[in-house]
Parts: sequence; C-alpha cells; structure tokens
Amino acid sequence: MSTAVGATLPAQLSTQDDSASIVSTKKPSVWAEGWLMFLCLTLLGYALFGKGWAYIGVPPVFIGEVALFFGLVSFLRFGTWRGFLDVPAVTFLLLLAAWGLLRTLPYLSQYGAQALRDAVIWGYSAFAMVVFGIIIARPARLAFLLNRYRQFSLIFLIVVPVLWTFIRILGRPAIPHWPWADVPVFDTKGGDTMVHAGGILAFWVVSLGAPIGILRVLLLAFCVVLAGIFDRSGLLSFLAVFAACLFLYPRDRSCWRLAGIGACGLVVLAVTNVRVPMVDREERELSFAQLVANLSSLVSHSRTGDLDDTKQWRLAWWGDIVNYTVNGKYCWTGKGFGINLADDDDYQVDETGALRSPHNGHMTILARAGVPGLVLWIMVQLSWACGLLGSYVRSRRLGEGHWASLFLFLLLYWMAFMINSTFDVFLEGPHGGIWFWTIYGVGMAAMWLYKHNPEVLSDSVVKGMFAPDVRDCR
Repeated sequence: MSTAVGATLPAQLSTQDDSASIVSTKKPSVWAEGWLMFLCLTLLGYALFGKGWAYIGVPPVFIGEVALFFGLVSFLRFGTWRGFLDVPAVTFLLLLAAWGLLRTLPYLSQYGAQALRDAVIWGYSAFAMVVFGIIIARPARLAFLLNRYRQFSLIFLIVVPVLWTFIRILGRPAIPHWPWADVPVFDTKGGDTMVHAGGILAFWVVSLGAPIGILRVLLLAFCVVLAGIFDRSGLLSFLAVFAACLFLYPRDRSCWRLAGIGACGLVVLAVTNVRVPMVDREERELSFAQLVANLSSLVSHSRTGDLDDTKQWRLAWWGDIVNYTVNGKYCWTGKGFGINLADDDDYQVDETGALRSPHNGHMTILARAGVPGLVLWIMVQLSWACGLLGSYVRSRRLGEGHWASLFLFLLLYWMAFMINSTFDVFLEGPHGGIWFWTIYGVGMAAMWLYKHNPEVLSDSVVKGMFAPDVRDCR
C-alpha cells in the first residue's frame, strides 16, 4: 500500500471520519498516521527496487526493522487490542508465532543474527497485527490505504518498465552497490514484479480503481512481458490472477484489452523472430521462443536455457525435506531457524553461501519448524482466506459491492503471493514478507470492520477516493 511522497494523510483522514465511526476512544495520532505514510513509502521502495531497498539502513538494522519498531510503538500507544480475537486468523497467527519462537530461541546463541534473519518468514507477521490494530482504531485508515494503493499502481506501472528496460536490457547505467553490502541499489526479481502486476490487475477489475484506459493496460503488458521472461513462478502467479479475473468478470475491458495486446505482441515476436538478450541473465532473452518455453515449462519438460535444470533441482530438494521431516527424525521439530538449509541439505549453488532456503516458503516452514509448524502455517493461511471468502460471498449476496470488491481483491493478491512463494525465496525476505503480512493485516481489519463499521466503505467515501483520477487516457 504505497504512496506518493507528497500525499497529505492527516487531511484526507479528517475528511473521511464523518462516514466512519471511531472504534477507539483515543485521539487521532499524527504519530500513527505518520507511520502509515512511512510504511507506504517502504512498500513502494520494496516493489520498485526489491532487495536493494531492503539494505537501506545501518547494518544490522535496516529499513524493514525500523518500520516494524516504529509500527509497534504506534500500535502500543495509539492502536487498539479490541476485537483481535473476533477474527479466527489472529488465533492461528499467534500460535504460529509462538511455535516459531520456540524453534528460534535455541539457535540464537549459535547462529546469532542469522537465526533472526531466517525467522522473519513468521516474524514479519507482527506487521499484520500492527496494521490490524491501527486500522480498527480509526476505520477511515482503510479507505486511505486503498487510495494509496491506487496511487501505487500508477507509479509502479510507470517506473518498472523504465528501470527494467535500462538495466535488464540496455545494461546501463551501471547499477551502484551499497557501500556496506555487496547488493545493488536496484535488485528486483521478476516474480516480485509479477505478483504486484497481478494485484494491480485485480484492483482494476474489481472496480476499486478508476476506469482504466489503454495506456495503463499497455504499461501493464510491458511489465508482464519483461518480468515474465525472468521468472516462471511470477508468470504463473499473474496468469492465475488473470484467469480468475476473466472468469469472474468475463465482460471486463481491462482483461480483454490485456489479452488482445498480449496476443498481438506474441504474433509480432513470432513473425519478426526478434531476440533481445538480457544483460544479467545470459540464458534468458526477450523472444517468442523464450516466452513459449517459460509457459510450457510450467507443465512439462523444457530444453531451453536452464529451465528444466532449476525445476529438477527444486523438486529434488523438496523431496529430501519431506523425507527428513514427514518421514524422518525432524518430523516434530524441524531443523530450526538459524542453520543454512542449502549447506546442510547439500544444495548450495552460491559460492558465497548466500542461498539459505529451498525456493518454497511452505517447504522452508516444514524444514525449519517441522510438521507442527507446517500445520499451523496452513491454518494461518486457510483461516484468513476462508474468512475473506465467506465475507465476499455474504457481501455480494447483500449487494454491498464495495466490500465484495475489497475482499476479492485481497483474495486474488494473496493467491499471487502464495503461488510465487511456492517456487521462490519470497516470503523469507522483507521485499516479499512485509508486503504479504501487510496485506494479511488489511484483510483481518477488513473482516472486522465489515461486521462492526460497514459504513467505512460507503458510496460517498469510495467516490471521494477516486475523484482526482479523471484524466485517464482511454
């Protein structure tokens, strides 16, 4: 939920309070509202610059940890605990955090900061609790975050194609590295980009955003083509969201425009046989053959580049994890948070030992927290998704369109995150984890507010959110 730097949060919130009752008796806090602004900016940076943004800070404290610290302070002072246990997902989330803590503490003395680093896959769930508590303390903040996401979608679609074209294709300018870490300032993965592209498409289709013109659809198509070449899991995530949107909204113009542009682009690539090499991935190229290979490799073998090799490498590692947990001595405990799984399982492919997780967030939980951890992880996801699905069905049946749109948007975004995290190291880092748990927190708040403060998404509030967006190119 990102924002333009010059947005004025306090003023917008004050204009929306007339249509949303205040749950908390505490006075509105500039501190809490300022933290929401900071969180939005942080999320924008993660989406645009990926791992590079994550290394802003003074080691070992980086921007994600700073955001979490001030979020906890804001929540303790200006949030509210009221209503937490009314949402079943909160209970399972607390149980997961407790089990994760038990599987992390024994390894702190041996692995130190590495144990904390591995534990963020569940530790960043604190963002969900903070966002939940801060939103229900002042319900108008939900509409504010939706408005910020609308702004984020435009910034993302403008900036990402430019960055990817100059850096991934043209290879200039040279990307500087942070002086305190061997990490480039811009280091976004294709999967991350595709997840957000899917979220943006869902936001349009469910009608939470303003009517979308051909220019934005073209920008989205460009993002999908550029990032889809790099990452098959991200491509699958986007296609799953696209298919769901087309099934639920078969007459939506955004979907059909995107499909038409994609088909035309494939025809042009096939006829011209254009091949544009990628600077930092020599085995990948912008071409018709590469796109077809990426799509076919999702369901079958591929001889193109390194596609089949990486698939077999993942499957072999996941099989070993199942063997030593479900069928082995680590069934009840896992290996804990701290040990380098790639080294210990003999699947390390990075000379510096940077790889630590098995390119599957669910397998990471199983390997480190055992079967109990995986069961809790599944319950955390299912309780949230089923809760939103039930709210979506109820709101749609009652004709509460704005709420139905919000619930569906969050569900589709969650689905994209789940798919990408199944094939990549995504939720194990701040660029994916903080985004994911923020969306999770917004979902919990949406379920609670739908029951207690449904007027927070009244017609007048939603129309006011999108009033400035009247110059879209159609």
